[in-house]
Amino acid sequence: MASNFISENVDHEIHFTIENGILKGKEFSYIVEGKNNFGENLLEKMKKNQKSVGQVDAITGKIDTFGEMVDKTIKCALWLQSQNVKQGDVIAICTHNHMNQVVPALAAMCIGAIFNPWWDHGLTRDITKHFINLTQPKILFVNEECSKIAIDVTKELKSNLKIVVFGNFEGLESFETIILKQIPAQVQNFCCAKLSSVDHPALILYTSGTTGLPKGALHSHKALFGNVQLTEHINNNCDTAMWYSTLCWITGILCSFSSISRGMKRVIPGPFIEEDACKVIEKFKVNWLLMGTSMANRLLKSGSITKHNVTSVLSLLIGGAPLKEETQAELRKAFPNALVLQAYGTTELCGIATRQGKNYKINSVGNVVGNLRIKIINPETGKILGPNEKGEACIKSPMMMTKYYNNPEGTKKAIDAEGWLHTGDLTYYDEDGALFIIERLNELIKWRGHHVPPAMIEKLIQTLPGVAEVAIVGVPSLEDDEQPFAFVVKAPGYHITEEEIHHIVEKNLPDQMKLRAGIKFMDTIPHTASGKISRNELKTIAKSLAKN
Repeated sequence: MASNFISENVDHEIHFTIENGILKGKEFSYIVEGKNNFGENLLEKMKKNQKSVGQVDAITGKIDTFGEMVDKTIKCALWLQSQNVKQGDVIAICTHNHMNQVVPALAAMCIGAIFNPWWDHGLTRDITKHFINLTQPKILFVNEECSKIAIDVTKELKSNLKIVVFGNFEGLESFETIILKQIPAQVQNFCCAKLSSVDHPALILYTSGTTGLPKGALHSHKALFGNVQLTEHINNNCDTAMWYSTLCWITGILCSFSSISRGMKRVIPGPFIEEDACKVIEKFKVNWLLMGTSMANRLLKSGSITKHNVTSVLSLLIGGAPLKEETQAELRKAFPNALVLQAYGTTELCGIATRQGKNYKINSVGNVVGNLRIKIINPETGKILGPNEKGEACIKSPMMMTKYYNNPEGTKKAIDAEGWLHTGDLTYYDEDGALFIIERLNELIKWRGHHVPPAMIEKLIQTLPGVAEVAIVGVPSLEDDEQPFAFVVKAPGYHITEEEIHHIVEKNLPDQMKLRAGIKFMDTIPHTASGKISRNELKTIAKSLAKN
């Protein structure tokens, strides 16, 4: 056990103590009395602000008031009920950001169903099959771009999955059509489902582990109540928000629900392009902005900020990967009126674990937030470590995932018998409780916020004749967070080229899995004493060779 001491820090609404080596965020009440249904809670918030603008499309200029969002949500909920969707059934959503994207998620919660966002970027046939087989959704709301693959896989699996398209796609019923079908009188009389407990499941969110196909983190209505309230502390004094995360990221979900809860206007931009982002900020006077680390780096490097007036931004939150202090300082100069802060969280937590306060420690990701506990342990022995001792971060929270959906073995590996979530992140904290991220202990790579499980790439490359062994590691990249790098051992008598390896990866895997950092042929791949690939050694080699 780490040495006994208690310290307290109060900084920009961050309150915590350190006791016996455990960082403890201040406990607060986050359940609304008499409310178990988070969808009902958001519906009431929208009704109170029904005349205010809830969202605006930055490209077309089209707006929705909160009242119009309520109308679409209830009509979607009624349609789901007409399709015999009941409490506990799964509703899948696979789409980019647009005006109707969040409606099925709200509607699903209102009737007690579970909404399940799919990856809208890099969707493959194998991943689509996995998503359908894992959660068995009754309905899929999909954009035009992903419609064909959804139709093809559904037919192949002989699934009863009903598909609704945002927009138009031959053979599919459109979202607009199902909304128009609903009778006004039924809309007036609609009531949200009364749930037996705030622990009722609300959301399945996919997270990529190190073993290949993604796992589905199951979150409750309680988790959304608590984590959305945590994000609201960061949005103080702001009324116009913008972000790029879609619903398949926890940041996209929390931003969507937090903006509704606070009555903020959401500006929906197009795909992230540096110049366009600055134009939208200037035009709509965005004052609350969330960006991934790679986006922030690319924005600075582009020089676009200097060409536009971005003084409206009062709060800029960065997440996804640790941000270098010099970059954070540059962002403060570029956004002169903004409080530029980092936060650290995971999909399994359904939110953030730490965030910086106004007087944060340089290069830290801040301090533990409310209702959470963090301990740093020796990953080999489980011993709790003290200040400045490096180990694995473990987190406990009443607002974290219930389990991995239909994956008891994965759940057991992630959450120990005492309820601690093992993050796989190598970290330490200092005497003042500031947390510092060193690197991931697990093998997961992040490219522009997208998860890249090395095992998926390794398995594919090993199908090439003559590949004896392959190992994929991530190489740090200023603009991409990390880029995949491949080490390959050839079998005797075989000739394999880099071009062949690049070709099979680019043909069969999503864009984020391309071997952007390079390929290295080796006689042997180094292993640890236990026989595992020595990825730390390979990372060091890759950094010196990477084509960044």
